[in-house]
Amino acid sequence: MRYSGCREGHCKMLVAKSWAPKTSPERRLVEDELNALLASPHFRNSKRYPALLKYVVEKSLDGQVDELKERTIGVEVFGRQPDYDTNADPVVRVTAGEVRKRIALFYHEAGEERRIQIDLPTGSYAPEFSREFNHSRPALASVEESLAETGAESEPPILDASAKPDAVESDERSEDKLSRSFPKTLLRTPFVLSFCVLAILAVLASYFVHRAAPTRQMEQLWAPLVQTQDHVLIVTGSGKPWLVSPESPQTSLSDHMIGTYHHVSLSDVIAISRLTNVLQKNNRTYFIKEASSTGMADLRGRTVILVGALNNIWTMQLSNALRFRFVPGTLARIQDTKNPQDSTWSVDYSKPYPSVSVDYGIVARYHDSYTNGNVLMIAGIGPYGTEAAGEFVSSPQYLSQIEHFVPAGFKEANLEMVLKTEVTRGEAGPPQLVAAYAF
Repeated sequence: MRYSGCREGHCKMLVAKSWAPKTSPERRLVEDELNALLASPHFRNSKRYPALLKYVVEKSLDGQVDELKERTIGVEVFGRQPDYDTNADPVVRVTAGEVRKRIALFYHEAGEERRIQIDLPTGSYAPEFSREFNHSRPALASVEESLAETGAESEPPILDASAKPDAVESDERSEDKLSRSFPKTLLRTPFVLSFCVLAILAVLASYFVHRAAPTRQMEQLWAPLVQTQDHVLIVTGSGKPWLVSPESPQTSLSDHMIGTYHHVSLSDVIAISRLTNVLQKNNRTYFIKEASSTGMADLRGRTVILVGALNNIWTMQLSNALRFRFVPGTLARIQDTKNPQDSTWSVDYSKPYPSVSVDYGIVARYHDSYTNGNVLMIAGIGPYGTEAAGEFVSSPQYLSQIEHFVPAGFKEANLEMVLKTEVTRGEAGPPQLVAAYAF
């Protein structure tokens, strides 16, 4: 059973029946429902999620469900190599999980019953289609009329009032046989009720334990940063920091506006919006400055969040003392000082930007002896790495990856992490934690 939505405290109970479209009109019904999903706010502002949902639905409609495997989807939807490691690159699994969540939000917010529903069951990439019937409708005829409008054959009712007497008697005999197999006194004792209550409590406990784990990781990461009483300073990079020079008092407003001071990338803005959302939820005040107009006096003794790497002079300076640090150049990279010759985490700046398929970033949270304050570094080699790093620190879902790399209690530790993000059609993919170091 499902609930199509609630209005004024009243929820309509629906009976969902699995259904496979077989005719052209039925296929068009599913395609119309797919288009409604893709046009909703949950999908229309993204590229990854609609691409996966559209692919699996169309494959299913074409009778190619057997092709809906993780590797095949990774290759055909996300442009991965045929031999890519699905364990190291869970883009399909992560995207599918997000698609399931967005589908659920769509139908929850729809409010009114929809004739068709599309689901992506957990543990599968094969979508399911269902038709839903308002169980409160007064007559079977109205159900049949509704189905007739779609050009499909009517479904049988859930309870068949025309069942033959011998079939009913058979069911009754089965129930009688079942009841004789259990002592009636046992069924009537509080034992059964107690057992059911305990089972429900066990399930709820398991659910909240698993749900609380990512929340604890979120709290551990952010606790040292939001416990300060002072304003949090967010320092973002400029477009070309190496060209920034002091402006004279005679600089016109027009020249100032087109200068390097106001060139902040959209990826940095997206990361900042996610960071400020976390700060607001923790009732922390903040202010934002460009790196080019920030001095040591601004940084000293306060909590600082650095956004961006190669465009942020303070990120480049303060990361020099870390194990993972940025090395600029045509082949810009993140260097592991314990393996300085490795260039795995690199981006070639000489290539056309549409060809960029991967970016890397650093998330570091530590107490900096130079500024005598806590620092959170959210920085990518390119803009996609910065955007993914911002998504990582603001999402309990992605922060849960930490548990596989660092000790459980890292609240008091300094922490460095390297992230990878796949870039699809100019959009950063889910952040993937590839290395971490606690000290």
